[in-house]
Amino acid sequence: MRIVCQKCAAAYAIDDRLITPKGVRAQCPRCRHLQLVKREASAASATAPAEGAVPAAAEPKPLAREPRSNPAAAARPLEAPAAPKAAPKSDLFGDFGEMPELGPPGSVDPFADLGPPASQVSGGLPSDPFANPGPSAARAAPAASPGPSAARAAPAASPGPSAARAAPAASPGPSAPPAAPRPAPAAKAGPPVPDAPAPAADPLLDFLGPPPGGLEPEAAPASGRASSPPSGAASLGRLSRAPAPVLPKPESHTNCRSCGKDLTDPFDQALGICEDCKQREASFPRESTVLVAPEVAPPPSDGGLVELPVMSGLDSAASGDEPRSEGATALATDSRVSSVKPARTSHITAAPVRSAQRGGGGSRAGVFGLLALAILGAGGAGYYFLVHKPKQEQLARAAQPPAPAAVPQEVLAAVGRWKLQFLELEGTSAEHLAAGRKQLELDQRVAYAEAEESFQQALLLDPHSADAIAGYVQALALGRGPGMDDNSFQEARELIQAAKGMAGETPALLVAHANLLLARSRQPGNLEEAARLATEVLSQPEAADAYKAEAHLVLGRSHVATSRELANQEFDAARKLAPKLQRVDYYSALAHEQAGQYGLALKQLRQRMELDPQDWNSLEAAARIYVEVGETARARKLYEDRLKAKAGDVRASLALAVLRYQAEGNAREAVRALKDLTKNASRYGPRDASEIWSHLAAAERTAGNDAGAATAAAAALKVVPAMPEAHLQWFMVALAQKDAALAREHLKGFQGRLQDAALEKVLEGRVHLLEGDVAGAQERFQQAVRLDERRMDAKLLEAVAAASAKKRDEAFRLFYPVLEAREWDPLRLAPRPALSRFWLRPGDTLVGVENVVKSLGDRPEDVQPLLYEALVRFHQGDRQTAERLLHSVVDVNENNGGAQAYLALIALEAKGSQARGLAERAVRVERGLPVARLSLGLAQASAGDVASAMRTLQSALDVAPKMLSAQTKLAELLMTSKPKEARAVLEKVVGLDPAYFPAKKLLFKLDERG
Repeated sequence: MRIVCQKCAAAYAIDDRLITPKGVRAQCPRCRHLQLVKREASAASATAPAEGAVPAAAEPKPLAREPRSNPAAAARPLEAPAAPKAAPKSDLFGDFGEMPELGPPGSVDPFADLGPPASQVSGGLPSDPFANPGPSAARAAPAASPGPSAARAAPAASPGPSAARAAPAASPGPSAPPAAPRPAPAAKAGPPVPDAPAPAADPLLDFLGPPPGGLEPEAAPASGRASSPPSGAASLGRLSRAPAPVLPKPESHTNCRSCGKDLTDPFDQALGICEDCKQREASFPRESTVLVAPEVAPPPSDGGLVELPVMSGLDSAASGDEPRSEGATALATDSRVSSVKPARTSHITAAPVRSAQRGGGGSRAGVFGLLALAILGAGGAGYYFLVHKPKQEQLARAAQPPAPAAVPQEVLAAVGRWKLQFLELEGTSAEHLAAGRKQLELDQRVAYAEAEESFQQALLLDPHSADAIAGYVQALALGRGPGMDDNSFQEARELIQAAKGMAGETPALLVAHANLLLARSRQPGNLEEAARLATEVLSQPEAADAYKAEAHLVLGRSHVATSRELANQEFDAARKLAPKLQRVDYYSALAHEQAGQYGLALKQLRQRMELDPQDWNSLEAAARIYVEVGETARARKLYEDRLKAKAGDVRASLALAVLRYQAEGNAREAVRALKDLTKNASRYGPRDASEIWSHLAAAERTAGNDAGAATAAAAALKVVPAMPEAHLQWFMVALAQKDAALAREHLKGFQGRLQDAALEKVLEGRVHLLEGDVAGAQERFQQAVRLDERRMDAKLLEAVAAASAKKRDEAFRLFYPVLEAREWDPLRLAPRPALSRFWLRPGDTLVGVENVVKSLGDRPEDVQPLLYEALVRFHQGDRQTAERLLHSVVDVNENNGGAQAYLALIALEAKGSQARGLAERAVRVERGLPVARLSLGLAQASAGDVASAMRTLQSALDVAPKMLSAQTKLAELLMTSKPKEARAVLEKVVGLDPAYFPAKKLLFKLDERG
């Protein structure tokens, strides 16, 4: 029969035999619409069963397999059921034999379909054809079971679905009444009796439904257990144990409903469509054959079991959807049209289930089995949650990369301070890290400063980067060196320790730490610790050659002050490991300079500049050495040659101006040159512009223009507010003007950033003295002497502080050691560099303390205050005032040996003829006074009495071994007759004080002579 979906107008073909007299519910496979389908008038009369066609069965019989459709038999009238016979060999779905585990015929069948509830037994089918019987109706069991031997009777007359499933192979005709089925043989265990040899029912065949039509033989048992209707996908169940009524022959068509062609094949006639149209519709499946499960018949009145079909279809099974609710009609493609058989499950799978539900013993076995399964399941669950799952989680955690360690507090503090310097940060940490490393390779001062910023940015982007910390500390130590401020030094030490906690003692961190300690080489223990760190790098076999070369370089620098031979050995080892490491030659030259071999040092620096003319560090070091050895003209030539090779080089122009006011004493010419540079300061970078203004402030102050110095310093600080050089110059102006508040303000600007910690203490003490804090001032001066025992200015200032507090006796007690010069050299107030960013004139630390000691005198014959006031003026550089005060002392007391000795030194400086007489009088009055013996030796040497001078100078060294001026003069007298001895003495002096320039000048002369 052909139907059309009421919702989507899709056309389908339904077998007329599946439509009951009351109709069936059909579901459209396309739109899933349910509609009631009734057979046509002719089909309804042809398939209506006769009255009393379904006799009640007293005992359920073994069910036979449902006969397959056969195109050849479809055209024949229905005949009486024939005796069962064995399936031929050509039957693809032959019987598998009886299943003994299913039990005797009278046992309870666990697969028997349950009828609807008792309320529907007498009421028949519901009035609503689309009503869903629900799960309770599909699975309802009778209230009482008569037992395995009781008969289950089918309804006497009910044209239910069993009529459609258990049709006989043949019938007498459409008008003949259906033949009564044969009575079933007695139920017993064992094979069936010979007169009724019905093959055993296969439950799997019942579950899967009939195979496609045409594959079964024509003869099939007429009676027996009916199989499930051809749903094509899922089990529809068994509707009744009673034999179904025989259906008449379905209506046949002689013409194709699509193209009108005559149909000769019986199967095509039954479908009403030819083979061509059938293939065309298969390609465009607007019309498809639908197998419909018939309506569920009401259960028998005697309470027998009626199995309801399980409503599921191929569509849901194939798509993986959940089965539809029971009572819904299962729709699928007709299995007769498809050439693919549904998959069948082996009957062995279902057998244990059936046998487990037979009888009480089987139930107990099932309960025990379920119990065992539950115990095993609980044990398995316990093993999973207690053993397997924790182990898998542990393995998963081990496979995951370890979480990054927490950033140390020291790194977070540094990063927090640096954020203000880099508000607009771009790029990645790796990019800034690579840029910093390239800048370090240049080995130039400007490149070191740029490398600092690159590594800071890398650490800001990745606070866990130990490489960024190592690079930053390395750039800081190499770029700033001794000029590093205390805050930066302490911050760098904390960062190194934090990085070691994160990454361990890597070669990069060890090398950076060692270079940082060398920047504070004067602090106790730093040289030894740097050497230990370098040795640890060399002991690591996995360390790269570049780091080992850096370690050898550190060891060489640590040996410079003690052994030039060991230092050069380490430098040679570093040069072999890293031939391109430029700092090796630079530090090797510094080692030669430290040892007093200035010729070798300058030669190596010249070679370095020939290889890299842009190496500013080598050029600056060579110029500084020339200044220290008294060859200022050669230093000037180096800078002039640089300007010729590179016109407009601001650093060379600035260096020439600095050379004028710091080495040549021409401050006014330096001021003019620096002012010319400030006119184009906007073209330079902020640091270069601020440096120019700072040197202009120093030159103005040196020239005596304090107002101009303050103006220039303010301009420098406007460009770079943290410029320490400018703060220092403005501090000195405030000190000279006795402005304590201004001095305190600018002290903070350079404190911790000068290259000389002892000098910082001296200047800090000056502020305390200016503020009236005598105790604080004296404490700072004492700290300065402990940091550097060469600082005679600190000792003088301590005595001045006592004098300002009117502590006469204490002041005189502190002045006397300075006067006799037993521990200090009377010809030098304090060590100072020849060329420096932090320029101070000789005696600048004593500016503003005039007349403090003189005020202690209360009567004319009191010469002690005058003597010590003259001593202060002598070291301030005010020779005229000092000479006048000393003559006042001698006029009152001509037996004052100290006054006579200093008058002799002033006369020697002025090349006066009375120097020897004054010195002899000083020795005669106070023979044990070291400064008196020194003055006499120098006067004798100036007069040409070399032998007497050597004896006198040696006697001065006997009482004052640290008097460097006496040793230097003695070596100068030996240079002509005993050059080797002279060199030994001079090298000893330079070893004790590398900043003692008179000894360096003599050593350079020895080198020049060859």
